[in-house]
Amino acid sequence: MFEGYVLLVDDQPIAAEDSVAALSCYVKPEQVLFAENVETAREILRTRPVQLAFLDIEMPDEGGFWLASYIEEHYNGLPYVFLTGHADFALESYEYEPLDFLTKPVDIKRMGRTFERLERKADSGKEEKIAVRTGADYIFLTVGEILYICKEKRKILIHMRDGVCYQTSFTLEELERIFSGYRFFRCHQSFLIPLDNIREVGSGKFGQTYEAVLDDGTVVAVSRSRYGRLKEELKQMSIPLVKGSTKEKD
Repeated sequence: MFEGYVLLVDDQPIAAEDSVAALSCYVKPEQVLFAENVETAREILRTRPVQLAFLDIEMPDEGGFWLASYIEEHYNGLPYVFLTGHADFALESYEYEPLDFLTKPVDIKRMGRTFERLERKADSGKEEKIAVRTGADYIFLTVGEILYICKEKRKILIHMRDGVCYQTSFTLEELERIFSGYRFFRCHQSFLIPLDNIREVGSGKFGQTYEAVLDDGTVVAVSRSRYGRLKEELKQMSIPLVKGSTKEKD
């Protein structure tokens, strides 16, 4: 089963029910977030950690193409799939960068190939290199080698698994958008971490705060306001939430 939230946008209830039925073979029901219009879809994208979107092309006012452009601008890297009852839209759709194109009613086996394609994209993304600005220059960093990103005073630092640390000219907000399609999570106003690097999350020493332990033993802060969303993400990934305090690395 796919781990993560899936956004389904469709203004036709019957067609949406068919798509949800097909999705149920690959996604748990509680992971499907439904929107019947673009405005609701934008609100879901703003408030929930969506990892895949299915967009109906033909809708009143702004349609799937408009929403695809919006996703590419504001959620760079978030994969999306076009849905339509008319295959004639296929050619126009590839002016964008969809993960796939599905005709309605969606065939269950055909949707399976979409999730296989998504898995291949995720595997290759770990080795993908991202250009990050450092002063007047750019360096290329392998996404899978980033341990965490943090803000220390006025500096934005990218910590790598090999111990090297790079200072970047990007803001943390800009990096959050850049890495949104690579399973990075803003767990605190000063920390951006890859979800795959989290080993466990627990309460702090006095029970008033939360901390995440990364797979190398590094402990980072988790704000109370972001803990709920992080908890939802970790449940999908079967990462433990412990009640006791976490321990710092020696």
